[in-house]
Amino acid sequence: MSTEETRMTAENVEVVRRLFRAVEARDIEAMYEIYAPDVIVREAPSLPYGGEYRGHAGILEHGRGYVETWDHLQDDEDRQLDAEFIDAGDRVVVCWRQRAHGPDGTSLALPAISIYELRDLRIVESTMHHLDTAALLTFLGRQP
Repeated sequence: MSTEETRMTAENVEVVRRLFRAVEARDIEAMYEIYAPDVIVREAPSLPYGGEYRGHAGILEHGRGYVETWDHLQDDEDRQLDAEFIDAGDRVVVCWRQRAHGPDGTSLALPAISIYELRDLRIVESTMHHLDTAALLTFLGRQP
């Protein structure tokens, strides 16, 4: 890999790190700078905020669904995703944890993997893979 390619992939990882900081802070405005205008975001269709979302309007819709689902179940510590970033050239793979606590005392801590494809230092495709969507949905189904 050339020095230029190494620099670009390191910059791609930094872009995705910025995304994760924005998600943890619930900063949707920062996401508009990170996502390309033609971005595609994919989540498991079975999730309340799942499906395929396109463009900046799509990231807003996806973000609202995510926040509506999780915000009341997460404190500041739960919002920390414990992300590990793996440089894969024009893609960045991230291993992270979805955590929450229900008012009934139940807790959730499941691993997930996301793959981000970048072009010109902006995310053009984002796909999330949860290890166990059934456990995630069971947890959510128990919550008021």
